[in-house]
Amino acid sequence: MITKEITLCGKQVTLAYCYATEIAYKDLSDEDMFDYAKHALESIQAQRDPDTKRTIFAIIACMMAYYEDADKSPVKDSDIMNEATPVELGTAMLTILSMRSEFYHVPKGEPEEKPQRGARRRKNV
Repeated sequence: MITKEITLCGKQVTLAYCYATEIAYKDLSDEDMFDYAKHALESIQAQRDPDTKRTIFAIIACMMAYYEDADKSPVKDSDIMNEATPVELGTAMLTILSMRSEFYHVPKGEPEEKPQRGARRRKNV
């Protein structure tokens, strides 16, 4: 699980990215997190605002993954919809994209798969 703290609605909130995030996002939006990430990146490249509803669903999914119980979250979904500033939503979106990238990143120096001892090598035909 990848976690990062951001300010949302004037409060410190921890967002998390893991498979629970992806499942929660799918349940909320009926689309894969990959589709949201693609949309968000395209929006950034085109210098236009991303879909607010999708961004709020992504934020809620990240909060659900971290807090597990909605009552423990310092910010409620209605707070995000009514009180979050555009800058906070943008920061949250970039944080989510960053965590997703980190979650799927394979670090350099990771050992490559080696053939098992005694395994036959194929000859080129």
